[in-house]
Amino acid sequence: MLRCGLSMPMVCIALFLLAACATPSRNVQPVAAPESAKLTTSPFEQLAFRSTGKTVYEDEGKFILIEDSKCVRHEGGESAATILQWLELPGYVNQGTVVLNGWDLRYLQGDREVNSVRADITHSKLVRNANSVFLVFEAEGKLEDQGRRDAFEFCVFYSGFGYDSAWLDAAVEGDYSGIEAVSVQSQKQGPVTTLENIGNKGMLKTHDGVAILPRGFDFRFENAFECEWRWMPCKLSDRIDYPLLQMAYNLSQTGTSPNLDGSPFWVTQTLFKSNEARTQHVKTRAALIRGRSVKVRADFLPLNPRSNEPGFCRKITDGVVRTQKYRITDLPYDYALPMLTGWDLAFECEQQNVQRAGVWIHDIRFDPASSSMEYKVSSILRDKDSIPSFHTAHRVSILGFNRIVPPAMRPSPELRIKIRE
Repeated sequence: MLRCGLSMPMVCIALFLLAACATPSRNVQPVAAPESAKLTTSPFEQLAFRSTGKTVYEDEGKFILIEDSKCVRHEGGESAATILQWLELPGYVNQGTVVLNGWDLRYLQGDREVNSVRADITHSKLVRNANSVFLVFEAEGKLEDQGRRDAFEFCVFYSGFGYDSAWLDAAVEGDYSGIEAVSVQSQKQGPVTTLENIGNKGMLKTHDGVAILPRGFDFRFENAFECEWRWMPCKLSDRIDYPLLQMAYNLSQTGTSPNLDGSPFWVTQTLFKSNEARTQHVKTRAALIRGRSVKVRADFLPLNPRSNEPGFCRKITDGVVRTQKYRITDLPYDYALPMLTGWDLAFECEQQNVQRAGVWIHDIRFDPASSSMEYKVSSILRDKDSIPSFHTAHRVSILGFNRIVPPAMRPSPELRIKIRE
């Protein structure tokens, strides 16, 4: 039996993830990644390299926030592109998790109609080994057309945080596998899918706050057989695909307080359509964090299906990444981080093949002294010739934490003794 000791923490983490995550690792090759993200050839080899994540903020001994991105190339096939990542955290951390804060998918050769789009953090776990602490997670991505033979690149953008639970009353629920919601939306029901989640009764205490953490989505048109005219012969495994007009996602919660029965509640709405509404399969994933220290400034993005005959249409070349910078100056929290809880990407004019699609948060800065935060949001949607332009919108919710006084630092209660006469 192999026992995990201080001398071989990476071997233990690798064995843990390989046993827990049954995603095939074939067909994954390295490509050039944005910024400083490291790329490796297999999930096992990915665990041999420390993340180059940037420490956004650290209050030593209490809290740390890290942001990073990582990319991988997938040569096609039925399996998803898989990224295994780990962050080494300070020894004081005994609680922590990861938030999906963006994704970027692109075909490496030309553009295609699409059958499915996916960006998903499927597993996450905080692993302690002697004096070492690791936040380990697995992310999967897909950009597939009918034949599933085209190479694509998948980039995941994430924020990882850890803390000492003596200073923060906060606990993560559904961390390892997340909390899934699945739905099939028929063509007659329209393009907007609504998925409701209700947590366990009594999970939350009276004074608990709760925040829902986005972990991923999976959009797929119904698996109907379609034979298209092409050089390669059709196969029974071929699945129907369409040009894309619009795809969108919105995660909303009613508030930070629990329901009367102590259960959390949140709703996810999605939109995935060509010029017409199609039958689609939708899966979303989330986790939640609860406790007296948890605060959230939630935002909501209404999803409005676009028509293929808009009143205004710009048939101009616009295939570049759009980046916007934001600043918040009134945060009443000791610690805070932004979460991408809503986004909407749509072609103007009409449906198009897809070459690249994505939206992500980056360059986060947090200054508790001035109660301020800065971050940037980038987005892209284009076909091969970048015509027409695209529409983009997003919403960012703020996850906040307020410290508590550790029991060891609380004043002792005054001792009063009454002597009976």
